[in-house]
Amino acid sequence: MKDKMRKFLKILLIIICLLVIVFIIYIVVIKFDGFLDKSNPMTKEEVIALLDKGKEYPNYYSSPKYTYLNRSNDDVTEVYVKDNIKKVVYNNEISDWRDYNNDEEIYFIRYNESTQKKYASIAKMSQNGTLEGERYSQKGFDYSLIADTEHSDYNFKYLGEKEIENRICVLVEIWNKQSSKFLSTKFTIDKETGLVSQRIDYTFFGILPVKMTYDTNLKLDVVTEEEVKRPDLTDYEVLQ
Repeated sequence: MKDKMRKFLKILLIIICLLVIVFIIYIVVIKFDGFLDKSNPMTKEEVIALLDKGKEYPNYYSSPKYTYLNRSNDDVTEVYVKDNIKKVVYNNEISDWRDYNNDEEIYFIRYNESTQKKYASIAKMSQNGTLEGERYSQKGFDYSLIADTEHSDYNFKYLGEKEIENRICVLVEIWNKQSSKFLSTKFTIDKETGLVSQRIDYTFFGILPVKMTYDTNLKLDVVTEEEVKRPDLTDYEVLQ
């Protein structure tokens, strides 16, 4: 009887050890960033300055893709930015247009599915509201977790550089000082433009650690004036 118990405990111990090893390997894999060049470290202030530079980049297209548990969003969002004007297209229909030069914004709404009646809402934001809302934003992509030290309490770590599609990118990691380092967020930033190309958030799905990936899928200097011109509101009922 004792021999059977010892054998059972030995097998149980082996299983537990194997599970621990598998778990550690899994964590290493989902946290692995590739082989990074750490020869040009950047301070937090330098990274914030780089992100602020990205706010001013004049021409780019993005088609954000969100991946969680190896599943991606089926809806397609496209963002066109040129000369401080942004247009957002959702599933081939324009949903938002904004001219940051004069703070005019137009939202597009379809209320009645049976009649397909369309509405457009025009707004004019105050200068103070615009400055506050866009202070840590690249035309909608928020990076306040890094830059807003007044309202967020996060540790910061420079991870290094790597080449992605022939462009040098900077990787940084942040995590809440009151939480586990595993529950962190990583940003991949184009070193030349300052635009964010990827954000990864680590969290738990039940007891399983997982990562949520947000890829911006940037394309630089491809947007035309025609693509960001003020929308024709002829077929819309306009709400002020």
